[in-house]
Amino acid sequence: MQAKAAFDAAQQQLAQAEINLRRTQVRSPVNGYVTNLLLRVGDYATQGTANVSVIDSDSYWIDGYFEETKMARVCVGDRVEAKLMGYAQPILGRVATVTRGIGVSNAAAGTQGLPNVDPVYTWVRLAQRVPVRIAIDKVPSGVPLVSGMTATVTVLEAPDTDRRDELRQVLASMHARLSDVFNGPPLRPGCIPVITTGSGRLETLPVEQEEPGLAPGQIIPGLAPGMSVSPRSR
Repeated sequence: MQAKAAFDAAQQQLAQAEINLRRTQVRSPVNGYVTNLLLRVGDYATQGTANVSVIDSDSYWIDGYFEETKMARVCVGDRVEAKLMGYAQPILGRVATVTRGIGVSNAAAGTQGLPNVDPVYTWVRLAQRVPVRIAIDKVPSGVPLVSGMTATVTVLEAPDTDRRDELRQVLASMHARLSDVFNGPPLRPGCIPVITTGSGRLETLPVEQEEPGLAPGQIIPGLAPGMSVSPRSR
């Protein structure tokens, strides 16, 4: 019985040793690259401490920040061309999502569920930037993708089969730009609608007309006779 108990204990130790041996190999659940490795041979890994990071190579995307005045021309599904700094060949993609909310620094959450508006508010305001998520479709060979790199994003126009020559394209582009200046960008399905303040109905507030005052003779008759007569005529 003692020998059987010792044998069972040895088997339990062997099973625990096999588990510990399997735990010495760390396997990533995604495809990617190991970066920021802080461990060396002989170091101990502590629970809850990040010692290695893995960059998922299948989850790269591009964030574009467009002015709010240009959002009427940015639609979901539009073709996008992005050029990384230092590389001439562009990355091709498409607009995946458009952010529908950004933070406002002048209106913070206050007590009792009411907004706390900063009393110091500048009158001249720059156009806000709206984040746009761009999905990558094609990466040229020799262009590495590194998280955090800077790119210049250009939203391409939709192909138009009615344009036959380059002159018509130039004229149509000039007409579209002039129309944007005077009438605002045209609305397209899937885009955020543009709101202009110049197309509203103008209304004038009623102004009270000041009635003419009474003459001194009308207030107190005989108080100042001949006040309205010129001194030269006397």
